[in-house]
Amino acid sequence: SGSTVHACCYEVLGDALTDLVDAGPFVARGLLRPEDVVCDELFIKTQKCRYQIVRVSNVDTCLNLLQDARVNRTAGVSSCNLNSSRTHAVVHLFVQNPVANQTKAAVGLGPEAGVQQAAALGLNSTIGALTLVDLAGTEKEHENPSEQGRKSARLLNTSLSSLNRLLRKLQTGCLDESERRQSVLNKCLWEYMRPGCGIALIFCVNPLLRHRTITLSTLAMATDSKTINNQRKAQYVQLPGPEYDPPGVKPVPSSSPRHSHRQPGVGAAGCPGTPCASPEERRTPM
Repeated sequence: SGSTVHACCYEVLGDALTDLVDAGPFVARGLLRPEDVVCDELFIKTQKCRYQIVRVSNVDTCLNLLQDARVNRTAGVSSCNLNSSRTHAVVHLFVQNPVANQTKAAVGLGPEAGVQQAAALGLNSTIGALTLVDLAGTEKEHENPSEQGRKSARLLNTSLSSLNRLLRKLQTGCLDESERRQSVLNKCLWEYMRPGCGIALIFCVNPLLRHRTITLSTLAMATDSKTINNQRKAQYVQLPGPEYDPPGVKPVPSSSPRHSHRQPGVGAAGCPGTPCASPEERRTPM
């Protein structure tokens, strides 16, 4: 069909964002081409965090890439497990659908015409985004048996509290821009939790009696989240300007809502950029 799929995966702990994707071995084995890998940047305070976005041509390559990313995720001891996730993991999957051949034919373009030619005539391609988030579980800091574990528990709990406030705002329908700046995790997820983005939440609880208080709190949040009424809508976003892309590219429809500071678009290798970075970001080939 001509559609292209792009994937990225990173972890968040406190104010740090770490790329979990290692595309090098896949390029070395010929499963990916060098031009399939581009980099995006997220500015966090004074730090520039870089992560890769990879264009994948088949399901196996995508799953293997994400499996390797899962292995690279930071793990450590917690009060419940000897090997527990100590970061929040985020996966973005983008699907870019080209202009249909029938539409191209209607304006005199052949099937081989590219996005730039079609866009110059006002024809639009579409970009769909699916974001998967695995949050590390909350934990009482003093219950963690290691010093490093207590430090990470403190950072995880702080970011979960910020996300909790964001969800509460969603429940009451009064989400505002200030929540985006409360944590790096909120900043990364902001564009995918605003009105116009479909949201599904899965809450995990522990059946042990000693976790009864946390379990009841989690179930209460799950019940309240039923009031969130976010329905997916197709929105229009502006592609990056001529500094990043060839001239003549027009706005394209996307499932991600418009944002006043950053609009997702097509990167250096035709790759949809994640709309969580600042306006200063630059996308460059590896």
